[in-house]
Amino acid sequence: LRPNFCDAWSNLASAYTRKGRLNEAAQCCKQALLLNPRLVDAHSNLGNLMKAQGLVQEAYACYLEAIRIDPHFAIAWSNLAGLFMEVGDLNKAMQYYKEAVKLKPSFADAHLNQGNVYKAMGMLQEAVSCYQRALQARPDYAMAYGNLATIYYEQRQLDMAIHCYNQAILCDSRFVEAYNNMGNALKDAGRVEEAINCFQSCLVLQANHPQALTNLGNIYMEWNMISTAASFYKAAIAVTSGLSSPLNNLAVIYKQQGSYADAIACYTEVLRIDPTAADALVNRGNTFKEFGRVAEAIQDYIQAVTIRPNMAEAHANLASAYKDSGHQEAAIASYKQALCLRPDFPEVTCNLLHTLQSVCDWENRDTMFREVEEIIRRQIKMSLLPSVQPFHAIAYPIDPL
Repeated sequence: LRPNFCDAWSNLASAYTRKGRLNEAAQCCKQALLLNPRLVDAHSNLGNLMKAQGLVQEAYACYLEAIRIDPHFAIAWSNLAGLFMEVGDLNKAMQYYKEAVKLKPSFADAHLNQGNVYKAMGMLQEAVSCYQRALQARPDYAMAYGNLATIYYEQRQLDMAIHCYNQAILCDSRFVEAYNNMGNALKDAGRVEEAINCFQSCLVLQANHPQALTNLGNIYMEWNMISTAASFYKAAIAVTSGLSSPLNNLAVIYKQQGSYADAIACYTEVLRIDPTAADALVNRGNTFKEFGRVAEAIQDYIQAVTIRPNMAEAHANLASAYKDSGHQEAAIASYKQALCLRPDFPEVTCNLLHTLQSVCDWENRDTMFREVEEIIRRQIKMSLLPSVQPFHAIAYPIDPL
């Protein structure tokens, strides 16, 4: 009826955006701008559409044009800040968010996002202040409560975290992540039954939430309800291909059950997700070793220490694998490296002594025997199983305990 009604084109663009029809939305924005090139909302919205399609330079140009037309248009400054935050330029993002909230002090979204930038910069108190200002501007802002709670949780202020997560849920009863995160905080606070209720509420809203499924599995694992734990881990694995924790935990269960091949398959999938996961390499190596596949264990340990040279456990396990396969000198070198990284490592000290004895290397013999004797006495006093093997101890010149 009125093809030159630019506001109608702009509103139609918004409707298309809500439906996810980004190309049609962009065309409507462009049509609105043909009719009124000074329509700052259309420039800013077109920038958002360009950004959503990965067209960063085009989005940047749209936001700049909106600001050129109206330097006091806070939304464009905020959108420009978001663009720089996504590409990792936190200083520019901070600069533009500050401009946005200066122009519009009641701009809750800009306060929230400024807080996110501060958090990414490690400036947590400043982030807290921003989230609180967001809540002053919008008291029912669930996301601000959620972000505030996350900082309190990371600082181990569990009561404050639980309170803020609960406030987030009161503001938005369908805030899935708040249920899951509050469950974690409740579990850490020792309120396990309440944590279970939170994880279950999360799953009512999103039945395939992988973190909630994994978190429930962890609780049942701690309760030694292995079958139930495994069912939750399997459910988590079935709904995501990028989460390693349920795979790691399921591997532990398989290993305990003697299902070494299944455990190895789980660790291999973890390494597909993250080839640099040194812990998974060590765990797979341990499983290979228990399975009698020592050569493959050695390769995993070598890869682990290549990725993380300061990982004492990987050096120690590599040493034990070398020792078991008859490579005594290599074992000695790896045991010594493990002790350089972690001097208080009783198992390694005892294993190094035994390996040195097997190759008749008696340098520092008396010192090492005294050290091992001290370890044994300390562990017995603490009711711990001694690190030295009983038949090895019989052969050592150690006074009766």
